[in-house]
Order: sequence, then C-alpha cells, then structure tokens
Amino acid sequence: MKLKRTMLAALVFALAGFASLSLLPLAAAGQDQPAAAAPKYTRPEYDAYQAAAAEKSPQQKIKLLDDFVAKYPTSELLVNVYAEYVKAYQETHNWAKLIDTYDKFLALPNIDANARVTALFSRAQTFEFAYNPKDPNAKEQINKARAAAQEGLKSLDKVTKPANATDEQFATTKKAITMQFYNTDGFAALQQKEYKAAIEAFHASLALDPKQPTTAYRLGLADLQQEPPLSLPGFWAVAQAINLKIPDDARVQKYLRQQIVKYENPSCENQIDAQVKELISLSATAAEPPADYTIPSRADLDKVLQGSTIVTVLADLKAGGAKGKLTWLAVCSGKFPEVLAKAYEVTPGTDSVVIKAFVGTTQEEVDASTAPNSELKVVGQADAARIEKGTVFRFGGALVDYTPDPYLVKWDEVKVNVEDIPAAKGGAKKPGKAGKAPSKHPAKKRPR
Repeated sequence: MKLKRTMLAALVFALAGFASLSLLPLAAAGQDQPAAAAPKYTRPEYDAYQAAAAEKSPQQKIKLLDDFVAKYPTSELLVNVYAEYVKAYQETHNWAKLIDTYDKFLALPNIDANARVTALFSRAQTFEFAYNPKDPNAKEQINKARAAAQEGLKSLDKVTKPANATDEQFATTKKAITMQFYNTDGFAALQQKEYKAAIEAFHASLALDPKQPTTAYRLGLADLQQEPPLSLPGFWAVAQAINLKIPDDARVQKYLRQQIVKYENPSCENQIDAQVKELISLSATAAEPPADYTIPSRADLDKVLQGSTIVTVLADLKAGGAKGKLTWLAVCSGKFPEVLAKAYEVTPGTDSVVIKAFVGTTQEEVDASTAPNSELKVVGQADAARIEKGTVFRFGGALVDYTPDPYLVKWDEVKVNVEDIPAAKGGAKKPGKAGKAPSKHPAKKRPR
C-alpha cells in the first residue's frame, strides 16, 4: 500500500477544500493597524518560521522547526509549523513522528471542524505505516488509533462544504474519509483481537465501496478468527479479495485453500482446488454467498460418512451435483470391503494390474452394463491379470479419485476375491457368478 500523495499537503490546508488556514498578516513596522487585525506573533518569531519553511533539506527543516517550538512553545504560528513538520516527516518516512505531529495539532485550541477532520483523516492514513506490533507502546498506539478514527466518524457531521466545492465533490470526499476511518478502526480492532468490532467496521466500509481488496481480505481474517469462526462468510470475503486483485493474490489464495482444508479436514484433498476455484468464481458476482451454497465442515462430512453404504455412495456419485460433491468429500480414501464389478479391460503392469470395469451394486445392474465406469488398481495380486473381459468379480479397495462428468471412479489398494480369479490352467470360473455384493459401510478412517 502506498501512502497517498494528498498527505504531502500540509494538514492545515484543505483536503478537497475541507480546511483552509493561513498565516495572519504581519503588521508593517511603524504602521497603525486595527486592533482586531494585529498579529499575535513577533517579527523574529515570523522570520524563524519563514526560515524553516524555506529550508529544502528535510533534516535541516526539522532542526529549525524544533528550535522554533523550543523558543516559541505557545506561538500562534504553531499551526503552520506543524504543517512544515508534516512535509519533512513525509520526506524522511518518519511515520511515528508524523503521527505525533498530527496529535500535537489536534491538541491545539480552537481548531475548527474541517481542519480537525482533515488532521484525523491524515492520521488514520498514516497509522499503518507507523504501527509496530513489537513496540513496547503498541497497545497504546492501537488504542489511540481507534479513538482517533471513531472521533473522526463522529465529527464528520460538523464538517461544512467549502464554497469552491460542488456537492458531488464534497460527497465524494466525505465518503473517502469515512471509509478511511472505518478501515483504520477495523485494522486496529483486528490487532486487538476484537474481531466483532473489526467485522462491523469493515462491513461499514465495504457498504460504501465493495471494491476494496485489502478491506475484504481483512474482513475475511476477522471472520475466520472470530470464536466460533464465521467460516463461510470468511471464505467468501477472502475470495472476493482475490477477485479484486489484492496484492500477492497467489499467497492469499494459498491461505484460502489452507483454511478450507483446515475446516473440512478431508481424507484426501483432490477436490479442494475445485472448491476454491468455484468459490472464487461465485464470489466475483455476488456480495454474499447464495442461499444454497455451502462448504461442509468436518462434522458435516462425518455425518455423511456414518450414513453411507456402497449403495448410497455410488448413487450419490453418479447423480453428481452438490450431493455428489458432498459425498465424495466424505468418502474419499474410504475403503469398502466388498464391491461387485464387471471387467472390460485388463492391463498387467510391473507392480500392479489395472482393470477398467463397471462397478455396481446388484448382479442385474452389473450384467446389464455395456461400458466401464471405474478404474481399479490391483497391487500385490498378479493373478488378477487372469481375469477376462466380461468376468463378474468381487473386490475390496479404497476410493481415490472421482470425476462427475464423464462419470469415472478410481480405486486403489484393490484386492480381488480369490474365488473369482480364474485358475492358472484351464480352471476359469464362468462369468457372472460372483453373486450380489453386500452393501457394506466404508471402513472408518480417522480424520487428519
């Protein structure tokens, strides 16, 4: 994030016309002036200020300003002196001193509402550059930042439109300043782990302008760190930040994936990338998740797993859609002890046998099949290569991959029932006699 160029302007001048303070006229020597117009500073005082203001070196300017404040601590020119400090600290990137300057300006008496809001806004813009969580005074810095941002929000109603600004310009400027106050309040609350307050502030800012990638990301962080976490809103907000091209979006997408994996704790992760892709796509066109959209938790997956049999699993996977996705996340890598299949292609390998087969739940369904819907990897059972095309056999194995369209299920760690493997010399069993496989539950696998 780059510091906005508008901050290079003196805090005592107008931000889009908000405030306009200038030096009081210096009385000409030997010339009578009306009492009301007489300046409240001396010629040496004025000359000292002018010397500091004219200095081009920021380091030397700061030294001259320090000398002025030490010599004239209650000068009427302090307003202008602080404006010069702002320029110098901007050039030297001394953000902590810049914050201190704004606070000193805000402590001056008789500062009008426009100038006050301008200073509070500039302070809010600077805060993230000045904040150091390792600083011994970090807690105090955060508290002051929130207090200043909240004061700014409360003071906005007192601001008056400059005569040279249009209604549209004034409204646009107030909107930008309001968002900055909300964002600073939210950021500071996030550091305090006051997640509810941070969420409220970020929501208020995004309501004014939803196209703020950093604010959307921080809203997601607050949602996900809330206790209990607001998981789906958090995932959605982070996905929106990615859509809005947040800097380092690859890192943010990696973080989103990690959070979904942590939330689901799936037995295998080969569907997570598809989930992340879908989430990012959907969040690009909607501020909130659709009513029917969900990302299942580990508890949701356990519930599905407990009620699953090979019959329900194959039916859900074949149906596809949301139900198919949910079932797959629950049963992926789950082992089924006995399943019925019909061989269509058998390919022996060096350390495995791959069988393309139709896997079903009844003898009638398997017999009626005309093409494979599964790929079985048989390991440590070379005899399985003797299975012939058209053979109906029983096997046990683990589900390891699934695509809904075209429908294909991959199995690993497959063991074929030895009773269904043809004998080595002329003793092949007749196809189609393996019988109906029982509807077994998948072996429970402890979540990672």
